[in-house]
Amino acid sequence: MAQRIVKAGLAAGAALVLAACGGGSDPATVAGSAGAQGGGGGEAGQEGDARTAPLTRPDSLTVAFCQPVEDGTGGKSYQVVLRSFAAKDGAFAGERSASLTAQPSGCDEDGPSYSADLAFNKDLTLVAGLVKGDRAAAFDMATGQEVGAPDPDSFSKRLDNGSAVFHPVTGRLWYDMGRIDSDAKGDLASRDPKVGLKTEENTPFAKVPDLLRKDGPTAETALATDDVDAAAVPAGGVVATGNTTYGVRLSKVGPESGGIGAGVYLTDIATQGLDEDNKVFCEPAFWRNATTLVCDLQQLTFSADYTKLLKTEALVPENDRINGQPVLSPDGKSFAFLSKGEDGRRGLFRGDFSGGEPKKITSVDPPVPDPEQQLRTTLIRWN
Repeated sequence: MAQRIVKAGLAAGAALVLAACGGGSDPATVAGSAGAQGGGGGEAGQEGDARTAPLTRPDSLTVAFCQPVEDGTGGKSYQVVLRSFAAKDGAFAGERSASLTAQPSGCDEDGPSYSADLAFNKDLTLVAGLVKGDRAAAFDMATGQEVGAPDPDSFSKRLDNGSAVFHPVTGRLWYDMGRIDSDAKGDLASRDPKVGLKTEENTPFAKVPDLLRKDGPTAETALATDDVDAAAVPAGGVVATGNTTYGVRLSKVGPESGGIGAGVYLTDIATQGLDEDNKVFCEPAFWRNATTLVCDLQQLTFSADYTKLLKTEALVPENDRINGQPVLSPDGKSFAFLSKGEDGRRGLFRGDFSGGEPKKITSVDPPVPDPEQQLRTTLIRWN
């Protein structure tokens, strides 16, 4: 199957000046004003030092801001900020910021993909990226420095890497090997990001189907190393992808077909209701269970064999807002998403699968507003 990938991001136009780089608004102040509109943020001053507080407090939501910055000489750096808010009332929970000379995952020129969550490790202390565009690396969100870097004095030659992501369960850094046109079916590799290359383990390209069948998180991670944005069923073996031409597609893991990368092992399932005359256009976010897919802010229910779309339900009322991709709560009962209204401001909203209109938790403003810059803003996780 040819890869059908939607590289989608929330459009934004606000500059990002990090406190770590010598400027910017105090996050407690920003959160306080946001909380006044969304609830709870005014308590930020009582939360301790925002830059040392854990970002993954239970029942918190984390938003990532990323901005490429030209240095005037043709070079570029990337500014990354993570901010967490209490899912209950929007209280400001903490912040990390870093300036990177390497390109972080999920901060591409065309904006972050829907799998931007995989750019960060489990406790949100590391961000994945590529050094000089071709070497997988992990960077400390507190310092911006690479961790587990190779020996700078060694004489070695490594194959290029095309993308770097973290496995959401194991925390290992994953990347593909040999990402060049002449060898676009290289091994997949992973390592302990803090220890470095001595912990590297390789999976031959022919064994990639085993990864895609192993479980959902592993399947999504393996596909993300080749820039395939997919939502895999919890047990693995079946994934959903989206495309602006073909709409939603379900695929099962099968024999290698034409194309490059891990996506060549995905074979389309002929699903009634997703056929040429009944296209559904949305980007898969996550599976609630083996047969229920959340796709943007719709819920699609399939038959057990995935050959028929049984039901489509809207998770929010029809509206003219610009809505981002939802994330799932740990208990599976709720979802959250970013949404921009007519005033141009983003709000963080929470909805329940039981129904009803979503509730605004807080406003989420960029650290320093400036519509001339390319700030990417993405809700990445419900901790």
